[in-house]
Amino acid sequence: MYKSYDEFTKLLNKKNFQKRIDKLAKKYEGKKIIIYGAGILFDAITKNYDLSKLNIIGVADIKFDTGEEYQGFKAYDPEDLVETDFDVILISMYEPDNAEEFLEEQIIPEHKKFKYEPFLQNSIFDLLKELFLRS
Repeated sequence: MYKSYDEFTKLLNKKNFQKRIDKLAKKYEGKKIIIYGAGILFDAITKNYDLSKLNIIGVADIKFDTGEEYQGFKAYDPEDLVETDFDVILISMYEPDNAEEFLEEQIIPEHKKFKYEPFLQNSIFDLLKELFLRS
């Protein structure tokens, strides 16, 4: 089911993903950002795009124990986000619905108010769905 790193990279390039990053950096200037999801899509983003304008304080994924490091970012177990000081979560997953559900049920009731949104735009999600349906 998973596509290759190269396919994700081509798709992101096709949609000029750096513009999306720059727009998010402007929108969330001065905000502490957590990236939720550290799979192949996140790898394609971090290895091909400049994230330096985003104030990313860490990456959360179920495969991490809090305190580890992943690609130069502090890693978090998603359950530990309740105790973490951040303002925004950018969801870096092909299907962000699961992450949104977890955040709404597990983190939001216990944490101060924060914003979250998918890292990818809807048009990219549509292309990803099309790509997966063809396989």
